[in-house]
Amino acid sequence: MEPKTINRDQCLQHIDETVFKLRPSDYQPKHPKWPGLVGLEIEMLVVKPGGSDPDKPQVSQLFTGPHPTSKIIESLGRQHQWELNFTADDQGVPRLLTAKMQEGDMISFEPGGQIEISTKPYPCLAEANRRLREAQTLIEAGLNQKGFVIVQTGINPWHTKDEITLQMRKSRYLAMDQHFAAISPYGQRMMRQTCTIQVNLDFGPNETILAKRYLASELLAPFAAAIFCNSPVVDGKNQGIRGFRTRVWRHADPSRTGLPAYKRLLKDLSRKEAVQIYFDFALQSTVVFVESAGYLIPPKPITFSQLLEGALPDVKPQLVDFTTHLSLLFPEVRPRGFLELRSADAQPRAFQGVPAVFWTGLLYSDKILDQLIDLLVPYVDQIPQLMGSAEDGLNHPILAKVSREVMNLAQKGFGQLASCYKEGGAETEFAAYRDQFTERGRTPADDVLDALAFHNQTCLSLDAYRALEDKWMSVVAI
Repeated sequence: MEPKTINRDQCLQHIDETVFKLRPSDYQPKHPKWPGLVGLEIEMLVVKPGGSDPDKPQVSQLFTGPHPTSKIIESLGRQHQWELNFTADDQGVPRLLTAKMQEGDMISFEPGGQIEISTKPYPCLAEANRRLREAQTLIEAGLNQKGFVIVQTGINPWHTKDEITLQMRKSRYLAMDQHFAAISPYGQRMMRQTCTIQVNLDFGPNETILAKRYLASELLAPFAAAIFCNSPVVDGKNQGIRGFRTRVWRHADPSRTGLPAYKRLLKDLSRKEAVQIYFDFALQSTVVFVESAGYLIPPKPITFSQLLEGALPDVKPQLVDFTTHLSLLFPEVRPRGFLELRSADAQPRAFQGVPAVFWTGLLYSDKILDQLIDLLVPYVDQIPQLMGSAEDGLNHPILAKVSREVMNLAQKGFGQLASCYKEGGAETEFAAYRDQFTERGRTPADDVLDALAFHNQTCLSLDAYRALEDKWMSVVAI
């Protein structure tokens, strides 16, 4: 049977049924004292010490060279009986795509060779943190045996996008690379150089909470981006701002990034309006490729709305094209049946748990959620400008002031959550981060900049980065 052509009403229905879903109905009966599901995703750089420049590590190779990192993950997978999934690249060569660990957590690769660990949604934060650390320990041990090291930072500080190249050469990424290159260099940077830590939370038990969590998370985006800046060095030099990853994402393709029309939620704080806002955003975003037409790239930019209206006369868009289109939208807060919170740079290992405490403390306590919205609504007209200022961390006075208040609310809210959320030292880690950075108007990027000044360098060596990581570990241990 020939697949059916999709129309606007079916696109809206798909978003309504799959994108803005309430928490699974069986969660509360199973966990009556716990506030919601938590999933974590972290992207990590893999580099190799040595080479012609002792201060600059080598680019790791995902599929080529004497020790391709995909083969290391594949070997670990066979050793631990993970489920390995392969796909053919543009030359028809089978390549490892994902490794599904025994408990369901996933290891995958970003286009520039970054390794990503995505936990499944766990009923409690402590469990998600535990699984993330266990996966990191296994992967790091395997990489270390072959001379590779992991670096957790918001962007690759040493290598240009052209030095890294597009390493994951599947059809999706080849089309994305071509699409973004036609707009600016930022999209290719996003794919090859950047790393984030994402926190995935459920929408809650009812439509009122869903709408509040969606609104609050969008209003929080510039503050989260500023608080967690960790990307001041790019292409081997200080870029003069603390959060270059935020700049990259803001400029990669404005039609599919940023913050959809959150102001409309202030007039109609409802699930129905949230669905309509995201539907409008999706239809006005440009089409990267049409999967059902063999990953066809439109000859000129068109929106998905125009695709539905027949902008490509020989193409009849199908549901797979819309679901793929949704997966290629990158707003600061992406609804995917849950809230995918995307604004934070990847954090050093010492502080990688802080963004999850931040988001759960603010969104999973209903009382704190209301206080948070009251705190942020007066700044609603300034959110776009603050998103731009977040590129430079807490340098903007409003970002610095409100971020301190937000962090205090997060700590208070987290303190009200179930004890299982606090196992593993999450509160200690958060308090150390707040005291070391936010309360002082600083971010991890400021420590990097101080180290650059101390060493009189434009880019820190790998050894200097690792010394910083040791310093941060000691801050948490105090």
